[in-house]
Amino acid sequence: LFAQDDGSRSADDIAKEMSNPVGALANLTFQGTYTQWSGDLQGANNQNTSSLIFMPTLPFKLWGGNFSVRPSFPLSSSPVLNEMNDWDKETGLGNIGLMSLWGKMTPSGLLWGFGPTMFFPTASDPSLGQDQFQLGPAARLGILKEWGVLGGLWQHYYGLGSVDEGEERVNLGTLQIFYWFSVGNGWQIGGSPIQSANYIGGQDISFSVPLNLGFAKTIILGQMPLKLSLQGQYFVTRPDLVGPSWGIFFQVVPVIKLPW
Repeated sequence: LFAQDDGSRSADDIAKEMSNPVGALANLTFQGTYTQWSGDLQGANNQNTSSLIFMPTLPFKLWGGNFSVRPSFPLSSSPVLNEMNDWDKETGLGNIGLMSLWGKMTPSGLLWGFGPTMFFPTASDPSLGQDQFQLGPAARLGILKEWGVLGGLWQHYYGLGSVDEGEERVNLGTLQIFYWFSVGNGWQIGGSPIQSANYIGGQDISFSVPLNLGFAKTIILGQMPLKLSLQGQYFVTRPDLVGPSWGIFFQVVPVIKLPW
């Protein structure tokens, strides 16, 4: 692990490895997002969501591979229709997530891994997260080369336990595609959009498909690598009634040293 080696890697090498959403470098990811809504619902075009998510990645050497644990702690702000059918804004804690992947990187640069992913019903308001425990599989596949990194992280969530009358059980799939190309001196151009498919009622499917483009810069502050990134996104497919239209998000990712 970089956090335990002699610190001889270049900013370009670290930048490529940190483009992997769940990699072998211990880090503390702080991600901020802003998304503008649109849709046929009255007033939808004037609504937006925002969030700040803390996602540390903690890797362990296990069974000849790398076992990475990534919890996520979101603070979110989201619009919601009140009893008068007017838009209000709810702000608070969202559902806390936890993803664990075991995998390897082959000498050819192939990245692969699999494991469980889950969400806990910790949201302070129903508009900030479903009141269901969610569990499902996750898998990662990608390639790491001199030119950069390309791959995908797939997750699927199923709601478990009882649900209230009229509430849909969670059946949601996501695919985060990551494509980052090195341009030298720790700079990268690319993106990491998250496509989602909500299997409503187990039959109808509601898609949200964004296109992302942005840049990232990795620097070395003393002995600590730090990656900064900014992306813009446009949703080419979204739910007709109300859904995301465009957005921006940024990440601040310091690499940390582990005690193990």
